[in-house]
Amino acid sequence: MIRLAWKISVLYAAFLVPFVAADDLPPYNCDAVFKFEGQFEKIVALIPYHVYPIYTLCTNVQFAKEYQAAMALYEQAASDPVCARMNFKRSQVNLIDMMHDQLVSLWSTANCQDCLDRANETREFLAHFDELDKCLTKHLLSPCDPCAESYGSIQGQYEELVRGHKDTICVDVEDRMNQTRHRWSAEFNCCRNRQHSTTTFVVIASVFCSLPVVFYVVMYGVMRAKEARERSREPLLDDSSRDVPAGSGSGSGAELVAGS
Repeated sequence: MIRLAWKISVLYAAFLVPFVAADDLPPYNCDAVFKFEGQFEKIVALIPYHVYPIYTLCTNVQFAKEYQAAMALYEQAASDPVCARMNFKRSQVNLIDMMHDQLVSLWSTANCQDCLDRANETREFLAHFDELDKCLTKHLLSPCDPCAESYGSIQGQYEELVRGHKDTICVDVEDRMNQTRHRWSAEFNCCRNRQHSTTTFVVIASVFCSLPVVFYVVMYGVMRAKEARERSREPLLDDSSRDVPAGSGSGSGAELVAGS
């Protein structure tokens, strides 16, 4: 439906020039407008083929070429006074400007210029992506260990691209990285950071849970040792208590014998 609506707008825009006689304008052939409309239709026709299963829009040579050609034709038509009056200033509803704004919005929202400005880095990232994709396909059942190095490479390359360009990263790069992370962690469960975090959590939780048990064991040992020391002292106290009365009785008997 959207594609049909865009085609209708293109056809409607093509009808603008034949009605210029009502404005009493001199005969004038504005080829740039017609060529711009043709470029617009070419770009719209390309879009469905470069958004699934992954975005290849900005890195597609033909798309970038058609977009740049459309912008050049628009500037050419807008800079011509007669052509501008025939097509840009006839009414408040300016279909040529609307078509131009749609193309600019698509290009800027997808951050396609970033792919062109950093073409070498983008090509390197795409090469790492293709390498990882081949590895995942080859080791489909268990790719975590065989493909770990390839995943690390694409992750490092992506971080380099994002550094300083977080909000302007090209959609082709962004989409590839999002899909790669999803497959690596959700589909293949190869997210090693998550595994390490889980292991660390289990170890720490086990240590904290064992602390009360250790505390009670230590306290039990201390109490038993204290009781043992107390028991070891009891016989000594009993012997001393028995010796004192015996000594006192014998001494009294000796004094009685001496007195008698």
